[in-house]
Amino acid sequence: MASKISSSKKARPKVSQTGLVSTPPKRSAPSKPAAADTDRGLDLSSSDRVVEYITNNIMRGRFVPGQRLVEMDFTRTLNVSRGPVREALKRLDALGIVSREAHRGAIVAQFTRQEAIDLMQAVEPLGGLIAKLAARRISTLKLTENVALFNKALEPYLLRQENSDDLLNQRREFYNTLMTISGNSQLPLILPTMRIQLLRMQFYPFFDSEDRMLHIEEYAGIANAVAKGDASQAEKLTVQHLRRIRQAIADLSDEAFARSEAATE
Repeated sequence: MASKISSSKKARPKVSQTGLVSTPPKRSAPSKPAAADTDRGLDLSSSDRVVEYITNNIMRGRFVPGQRLVEMDFTRTLNVSRGPVREALKRLDALGIVSREAHRGAIVAQFTRQEAIDLMQAVEPLGGLIAKLAARRISTLKLTENVALFNKALEPYLLRQENSDDLLNQRREFYNTLMTISGNSQLPLILPTMRIQLLRMQFYPFFDSEDRMLHIEEYAGIANAVAKGDASQAEKLTVQHLRRIRQAIADLSDEAFARSEAATE
C-alpha cells in the first residue's frame, strides 16, 4: 500500500469538510471522582489517587498537552495534602506524562519535534508486531467475546465513519483491541499508551480533512488484513501507517511543538 505523506508545514489546524474534528481538543472541566472511584480510592495511597486522577483525565481528554496543573486544585478535589500531590507529579514527570518546571509548577507534557519523532520510531516496530500477532491468532480465536470486541472497534473504519466526538478514544481502543486479540500479555506493559495518547492530542488538530480520511483508510486496511489472518500484510500496513504519521508530524510547523530546552536557553 502506497504511503502518502501529508502536505508539509501546515500553519494551523484546519476546519474539516467531513465532520471530523480538526480543532484543538476542548478543555472540559476535570471530572470529579465517581462513587466507584471514591470507594476504590480507599485502597490507594494519597499519591496513587492523584496519579490515577490525572491519568484518567488525560485519557478522557480533559487534561491536554501544555495545560498547567495547579496543586491546590487537586488538594481540594481529592481532599489530600500538598505532599502527596507533589509526589504524584514527581512520579508522572519521571514517566514523561507531566513536565515540571522550576518556579513555574507542572504542566501536562508536550512533545518537541525530536521527541515526537523518537516516540514514533520506537512505536513503529511494536505496532507492526501487535497487528501481526493479532492476525495470526484471529483465525484460530475461539473466544466469541473477543471477536465481538474486535468487530465493534473495527466497524467505524470499515464504514469510514469515525465518531468525531470520540475520535481519540476510538483510535486508542482500536490498538487495545488488537493487543487483546494478539494474546500477548506483555504488549500492554511495553507500549507507552499514555505518551501515545498525549501525542495524538497534541498533533491531530493540525491534520486536515485529507490527512484524516487517509488515516481512516489505512486503519481499514490494517483491520481487513487482521480479519483475514494475513499477518504479513497486517504488519506491513501498520508499519507503513506509523511511518507516514511520523513523517507528517515531522513536517508540521514549529507552532505544533513544545520549545526544546536548547531553544529556551
